[in-house]
Amino acid sequence: MFCMVAINYMANAQTTIRGTVKNHNGEPISYCSIGIRNSDTGAVSDENGNYTLTISDDLKEDIIFSAFGYQDEKKHKNELLKNSHLILEPESTVMETMVINLQKMKEKTIGQKKRPMLTFSKMFDKNVPTIEQGTIFKLYEKTKLKSYQFHIIPSSRYAQITLKLNVYEVKNNIPGKVLLDENIIFKTSATGWQKIDLSSYGLVFNNKNEIAVTMQLVDYKPLENEAFSFGISAKKSLAKNLLFRYQSQGNWERSEGIFISSLEIAYLKKNNDKEVLKDIEDEIVSAEDAQIKMLATYYQSKEQAAKTIYGKSKKGKYVDTGDATIYYESYGKGTPLLLLHGNNGNISDFYNQIPLLSKYFEVIAIDTRGQGRSTDMSTADYSYELFAADLLKVIESNGWKKVSIIGWSDGGNTGLIFNSQHPDRVNKLVTIGSNLEPSGVSEDLLAEFEKQLAEKKGNLRLVRLMLNHPHINSAQLASIQNEVLVIAGSEDVIKKEHTQLIHESIKDSEIEIIPDATHYIPFEQPEKLNNILLTFLLK
Repeated sequence: MFCMVAINYMANAQTTIRGTVKNHNGEPISYCSIGIRNSDTGAVSDENGNYTLTISDDLKEDIIFSAFGYQDEKKHKNELLKNSHLILEPESTVMETMVINLQKMKEKTIGQKKRPMLTFSKMFDKNVPTIEQGTIFKLYEKTKLKSYQFHIIPSSRYAQITLKLNVYEVKNNIPGKVLLDENIIFKTSATGWQKIDLSSYGLVFNNKNEIAVTMQLVDYKPLENEAFSFGISAKKSLAKNLLFRYQSQGNWERSEGIFISSLEIAYLKKNNDKEVLKDIEDEIVSAEDAQIKMLATYYQSKEQAAKTIYGKSKKGKYVDTGDATIYYESYGKGTPLLLLHGNNGNISDFYNQIPLLSKYFEVIAIDTRGQGRSTDMSTADYSYELFAADLLKVIESNGWKKVSIIGWSDGGNTGLIFNSQHPDRVNKLVTIGSNLEPSGVSEDLLAEFEKQLAEKKGNLRLVRLMLNHPHINSAQLASIQNEVLVIAGSEDVIKKEHTQLIHESIKDSEIEIIPDATHYIPFEQPEKLNNILLTFLLK
C-alpha cells in the first residue's frame, strides 16, 4: 500500500516526518520506539501506530524502529521521505521456562516498599515521550514478576496519563536486551502509589541476577486550565541506581539515587543456598548516604526546635545597627556566652545547648541579620565582616568588655573574623563546621549552591554568601591569641584538611573531630557536644 508522505520543512534546517507503523495484518503497532544512535532525537508511535519524527536535514545515521515482538527496522532518512509507512517483521521471543520441581514458590516484595520523608522528584517532559527512567532490581535464582509498584509525586497535575513499562536484562550495570514480547501499558488519573498487575504477562526468569524496570510517558490528557506536570518519587543513595535515557537508541545514564518503586515476586532458591538476596531498600539502609542522614536529622531537629520557646521569647531584645535590627535572647547568669547560628538558621537551632549552658553562663543567642527575628533594610550582598560588625554593636550596647563565642557554620566564620578584628573582646571561641574559603566546602555542596543560584531558589543573598565568602587568611588567624576550640564532624561537608588548617593556623588551639557526625553536630550528638563545650569553657 502506498500513501502520501507528510513532510514539513522547518526554518531551522529540520524536517518533520509523519507516518504509521503496522504489522503484516495491517494492524497498528502501538508505542513503537523510534530512535537514532548518538542522538537525543526520537519518537514513540501512538495507540494507533501513528508517529511524528522531527530530524535534522543533515542526519546521516539510520533511524531505528523497535517494538516488542518485532524485529528492529532500520531506515535512512531518504527512505522515509519516500515512504514513511512501515511494516515490521514479527520476531519469535521465547520467555525462559521455570522448572519448579513441585516446589512451592515463596512470595515477597523487593525494592522500596514505602516513601521516606526525604525524597526528590524525577520529572517527565510532556514533549519528549521517548524519555525512559527507571531502576535496577536484584532477583533470585528463579523469579516470577507479579506486580510493579511506584510512587507518583502528589503535586503532579493531569486528567490522565498513559505509561509504558519496559523490562531489560542488566549488562555492565546498564539495561541491555529487552525481556518483553508485548507492550505493558498502564493508565491512571491518580497520584501517589500505583500498582501495575504483571501476573498475566508470564514474566518468569531463570538465573537473572538483575533486571531493569523503566517507565515512559507515552500519552497524557491535561487538566483544564492547569499546566501539565508528572514526576516519579526518588531518593538519594550511594548506589547509582537511577537510570535515564532520551530515546530507545540513546546511551543510558546512571545517577545516584533510586526510584520509590518495588516488585511483588514469587521465587525459588537453591536448597543449599543461604538467603543471599537483600532488598535494595535494605542495602540502602546498611550503606545509607551520609547526606541523606544529615538532611533527615536536620529537618526532624528543625521541627523539634520550632516547638520550643527559643527564638520567640517575650523577653527578647533588639539592637539597632542603622540598617538592621538584631534580635537576641538571654538565658541564665554569669559571664557572657554568645551563640551564633548557621546560614538560614535562627536562635532555636541551639535548643539542645541553651538549657545546659545557661546553668553556667549568661547565654546570649543571636539571630543574624535577615534571619530569624532580625531585620535587614540593606540590599548589598552579605559578608561575614558585616555580621561581625553587627555582633560588635550587640556587645557594645550591653557594655560587655569580654565575651566567649560559640559559632556554628556561618556563625563560626563570623566568630573567627570578629576574634581576629577584636582580640581584646574575646575570652574563648568555639567554631563548629567553619571554613576559611568557599573551597573548604565539598564540591557537591558548592554545585548545589550554584544550582540554587541559577534557578533563583531560596534566599539568594545567603546562597551568594556561601559561594563567595569567607576569605580568612593565615595572618588573621595568627592574630588570635585566646583559647580556641575547632570542632567538625567526621562526615562534615567542610573538608577535613580545611578544618585541620584552621587548627594549625591558630596558636595553641584545640581540635575535636566527632566520629559519625556530619555538619549538624548540635542536632545529631547534642550530649557529646555539650560535654565537649563545657569541658573547654569551664577549664
